[in-house]
Order: sequence, then C-alpha cells, then structure tokens
Amino acid sequence: MNHLAWNRPPSLSELSCAITAHPKPLYLVVCLSANEIPVFRPSENPSAQETALSQAIESKLGCIQFNAANALYDILPGVHLWLMPPEAACRLGEHFPQPVQWQTEAVPQLPPPNVKPWFKPPERRPATRAIVIGAGIAGAATARALARHGLPVTVLEAAEPANAASGNRQGLLYAKISPHNTEQTELLLCGYGHTRRLLDTLLPARENWGGSGVLHLNHNEEETRRNLALAAQTHHAHLYRPVCAETASQLAGIPLTQSALYWPQGVWLNPPALVNALLDHPLIELHARTPALAAEYRNGIWQVKTATQTFCGSHIIYCMGAHSPLAAAADVSALPYRLIRGQTDLAAATPYSAALRCALSAAGYISPAWQGAHCFGATFIQHDTGSEWRASDAEANRLTLRELDAKLAGNLFSDGLSPDRPSETRSNGPAQPLQGHAALRCDSPDHLPLVGALGDIYTMQQAYAKLALDKNYRIHTPCPYLPGAYINTAHGSRGLATAPVCAAAVAADILGLPNPLSQRLRNALSPNRTVIRAVIRGQPLLAEA
Repeated sequence: MNHLAWNRPPSLSELSCAITAHPKPLYLVVCLSANEIPVFRPSENPSAQETALSQAIESKLGCIQFNAANALYDILPGVHLWLMPPEAACRLGEHFPQPVQWQTEAVPQLPPPNVKPWFKPPERRPATRAIVIGAGIAGAATARALARHGLPVTVLEAAEPANAASGNRQGLLYAKISPHNTEQTELLLCGYGHTRRLLDTLLPARENWGGSGVLHLNHNEEETRRNLALAAQTHHAHLYRPVCAETASQLAGIPLTQSALYWPQGVWLNPPALVNALLDHPLIELHARTPALAAEYRNGIWQVKTATQTFCGSHIIYCMGAHSPLAAAADVSALPYRLIRGQTDLAAATPYSAALRCALSAAGYISPAWQGAHCFGATFIQHDTGSEWRASDAEANRLTLRELDAKLAGNLFSDGLSPDRPSETRSNGPAQPLQGHAALRCDSPDHLPLVGALGDIYTMQQAYAKLALDKNYRIHTPCPYLPGAYINTAHGSRGLATAPVCAAAVAADILGLPNPLSQRLRNALSPNRTVIRAVIRGQPLLAEA
C-alpha cells in the first residue's frame, strides 16, 4: 500500500505518472492550502489515462467539504484520491497508518494528539472472515466496505434486509447541520459526500433515487437563524446556499411561500435499493431470517450460533439498530440506547404534486413522486416501542405536511380519504392501497452513533474505577478490548448520511487501511465513551457474570 502526498493539487499528468509508477492499492493525498474546490490541470495533449482521471475526479468533487478529510475512492481501479483541507492537511497521521511519501515539499505536521487509553485502538488481528449481525443500511455498508477490500463476509439478518428503520420507501440524503464545527456537523458533512458518491457508483441508473436537490425551508425563527448562519459560510456554497421564496418555487416546481437553504446535490432515495446494492458482492454471503442466538469467542475465532448452524469468523461487527438492546452479547446489549418510533406515510401523486422536483424539508418532509406516490412524514415518538402502522400517526404526518405546505397537502388530500386507512392510488385501474412504514430508530443519549471497537465492559469498569472518584485521574492501563469485536449502530434518523462512512471507518480499523474519520471524531463515536461516562457517574453497566 503506497501513500503519495502533494502540498498542492498536482496536474493530471503528475497524477497519471504516479499511478503508472506505483503498485496498487495506491492512495494519492492532496493537501489543500485553501478551502476551495481544487483544480487538476490537464496537459495540452492528455493521454487516455489523464482523460479518464479528469472525468472520474470531476464526477466526485460536487460534495467535498472543508471540515475534514474527503476520501474519493476508486478514481481508477485500486487508486484512491484523498483531498485534505487545511484543517486536516497538518494531521495526516490521524488518517494514514503508514507515513506518506511526499512528492513536493512536506506540509508541516502537528504532533499526534494525546489519546485516552480507552480510545486507543486495539492491536490489529489477522482478518480471515467477518460476521456482520444485521442487514440494514449500517450492516450492508459495513459488509460492503470489508468485501471491497477482499475480506469474505457473512451477514446474518433476523428478518429481511432493510426491514426496519432502513425500510422507508423514500428517505432524504442531505445534512441537517449546525453552523458550528461540532462532531456531529463534521460527521454529517463527511458522510453526506461519502453516501452521495456511493449512490453514483452503485446505482448509476438512478432508478431508485434522484430529484433536483433538497430545500430545507425556513419554517420558524430558530431554523431561519441556523440557515442564515450556514449561508454565511461561503466556502461551502457549493453544498448549500440560501434562496428566497421565489427562487425556491422555481427550484421546487410548485409555488412556495418560504425562503430556504438549498442543497443542490441532495436527493431522495429508496433505502432498500441502496441496501440491496451494497449487499450485492461476490464476497458477501447473506443469510436472511437467520437471527444470531449466541456469540462466543473460542480458540481464536468468533462462533455465532443460529437456530440451524454455527458461523465462524475472525471478526464480528454488530449492526443491529433498534435490536441492539436485545443482542445476545452482553457487551452490546448493555450499552445505552434510545429507541424512537417513526412512521412515514404515502400519498398518491396528483397532476399538481407531480410537478414537485425538489424534496421539501422542515419539521417534516415530502419527497417528489416516485412510481406514482409521495413519501412524507415522519413522526418522532420517544418511549414507544410499537412498530405497527397507526392511523393516528398518519394523521399527525398529514398535519405536519399541511404546516410544511398547505396548498400541496390540500391538493393531495382533497379527496376526503379518512386517516384511518392508507392513501390510495387510482391510476391505471382499480384503487390500490399505499401502506406507510413504521419502525424503531436507534439513537444514543448524546445523539452520536456508536462506532468502533468494543471494550470488555465489566473489565473496563474495574480497570478505570478510580475515575468515579476523580474524572481527571490519570490512568494508563490499556483498554481491555473484546478480540476482533466492533459495532456500527445508533444512527437515529441520520443513517443514510452517517452509516456508510462509519462502515468505512470500521473496515479501516479492521484491515489497517487509511481512516476517513479524524481522531476527534473516532473518539466521539467510540462505544467506550459511554462506558467511561457510566464509570464516572458511578452507574455500572454490567455486573460480574
């Protein structure tokens, strides 16, 4: 594995020569001196490889961001381009496991950050096969991230792929971020571009996703203030920009009365289509309707028992979403989760609503019509573990849609359909019911996902017990990790943007690859953070077995 670095964007000829001269996989690291989209200059008579490079890079630049690293995978087979904004260019060691080979004068590097022992990664173990528990967006993306680097993967799913929170008919991909560079903002911006590039790669025909952007409407004073602060960040004008009500109407294709923040590369997508595309790989072995009943590490391998057989692997990754509290492994089920019920509903498109080109988002959302229907919602109900479709939630979604756009809602529901049954589509024959979708989302107490290596909770509680007396007590005891065990879950309602990039981070840790997430973000997402917080508060998560 080679890492070649430049302190400015090289020409396409330079890149082409480097690609020809070095074996694959090859990582090309370009450090940017300013928060600007880079330009890779072509030569007067570009070669075929230069032309292919130019087209590949150009197609991937639309969603780069300047808060953290941008990993543009496979600009050519086995060749990956990493664009590092000034904030990240001085911290390459956080991302690349081996030193880079500078092709220009080196960018001065900051010393490595001090990392608490419970955030230091475990010693890497040889990987022969991974077992992924769960086939939602997180599980499918994790399996794909491992398989694309040559590791065989067994996926065990208790029901069918994309059955629960990943089963919405239409979700939105954009990043509802803060104007401040919080960990969540960094994660959402990194993940938004990552997933957007995945869509172009895996589903190029756009049969299951599309639209002409996402309009996040200024529907109240708080959102207006947030969107105005974001609009002032002109270095991200290619990602989002403010638009007046008149411009928003032109973009949407229907009259709107509110100004908005416009995400031009934002899209609606059918999550099951993405999940199935991610799982479609020769090294991924999917076992649907095969719940994991027990997992045990024995003789250097993980043995996962199901009702009919035992599956073995060097690594295990839990991606169980709302089923995480029910995991057979105590070190997974004991972590703190918040389960939130959500329901989306469907409405048959009308001639008026069919003109909607952009997804609209405010307190709720509605997608452009796909296959004759709009998806809209969604409810957000805590302390409710029901996953059945409810007429009361459908009515709540209709009321939210009326607040979002009264004319559009009135047009969709003018036929007097009762909210005690799903909407219907009447085109091409007899009326056909359109059933909404309800499921539980899995979130964490601090609303950040749980991603990374799993510690042995009971042993951690003993090793770091003095933190209960003094949270600043200096402890250097290495973290007692479970061998080869990881997690990627608790993405809440943001999984389309966050789960795939977190999957890439998990794969990087397991396989010793460059990591797309900064050390700051890896610390913030580590499941061990919740264990340490519980220790400090004197709230043990696990008693001795």
